[in-house]
Amino acid sequence: MKVLFVDDNASVLAAFRRNMRKRFDLFIAESAEEAFTVLKEHGPIDVIVSDMKMPGMNGIEFLEKSIEMSPDSERIMLTGNADQETATEAVNRGHVYRFLNKPCSVEELVEAIKDAGHHHDLMKLEHDSVEETVSGCVKMLMDVLGLVAPFALGRGQRLKSSLIPFLEAIQMKSIWQYEVAALLSSVGYTSLPEEIIRKLENGEDLKPSESEIIRNVPEVGYGLVSSIPRLEKIASIIRYQRKNFDGTGFPENDTKGQAIPLGARLLRVFEDRMELEREGVAGSEALKKMLDRTGYYDPKVLELCFKYYPDYLSTAVSKEKPVLTLDLRELKPGYVIVSDVYSSSGLLLVESGNWLTESTIQRIRNYAKLGEVSGPFYVQTQEVR
Repeated sequence: MKVLFVDDNASVLAAFRRNMRKRFDLFIAESAEEAFTVLKEHGPIDVIVSDMKMPGMNGIEFLEKSIEMSPDSERIMLTGNADQETATEAVNRGHVYRFLNKPCSVEELVEAIKDAGHHHDLMKLEHDSVEETVSGCVKMLMDVLGLVAPFALGRGQRLKSSLIPFLEAIQMKSIWQYEVAALLSSVGYTSLPEEIIRKLENGEDLKPSESEIIRNVPEVGYGLVSSIPRLEKIASIIRYQRKNFDGTGFPENDTKGQAIPLGARLLRVFEDRMELEREGVAGSEALKKMLDRTGYYDPKVLELCFKYYPDYLSTAVSKEKPVLTLDLRELKPGYVIVSDVYSSSGLLLVESGNWLTESTIQRIRNYAKLGEVSGPFYVQTQEVR
């Protein structure tokens, strides 16, 4: 167990080292600044033990800031003045697991650290379990989408290809939620009748009643995703992805401007630009068309999008990589399809630019067994063959 002791008293730290070094993987620091260096170089740390009164930055301030660098650590505070106000502030700001009054015995401190370590392990186990559940749910929804509406899965994959490098370039935090929102942005298409999906795949005109059904796709996606633990914010992004910056659009409510989730404002710009590029409109011409749509987009997001991608959005298909010609048994998840895969009856199985998944490969196999599709398949991959 990694334990970090922070105290400005050198003799106290010496005592910690003498009594604890054989019990724990021990790190010590005489100031908050030294402690931050330890967290950076040796983190993650399981348990942080900090004195309350230290020069420069006190214990509460240090523990509060340490959350940014080591969010899963358990925190213990040593103090000679554990009044109610101090305790409340430490719990609320520093996420303190336990208080110990100074001076405290070695046995009391060791037991407190062991308890904190046990709590840390339980929380990590629960966190990992939730992460696995969330990842499994996201994968299931993507697999279903790929089987029902391959073009919609490809749309989400292409959004991710452009959005993630852009967000990394502007140093956005919590990129994972925008990545998942992009991938699941079209999950509501799983509710569409087969005839509408066929029309969308072939670029055919829709009846007014069919357009009304399409308009409700983000709400359907919201309903599917909002029931998954920890994806509530992502569900909100999906719900508002067709909402205009001025408050018009869907859903029809009073939400507008900065109140619209940032992820939804990003998807609004990137989705519409992606559609323009599919129609052959790119670069400055695409920017002009989007600027003419008054009130549709967050001006700052639109500006940054074209600043980072002045000509075209990113795509999974690369001009630098070779195109491989493979038969069905050689296809693997993660390969990028370079040319659309259709059944002999004209049904789109996998759209160009899509990453293959286990489910999409299985779909191709099933149609191949019926004699509806055969190779070769044109793909790109970074793997060495």
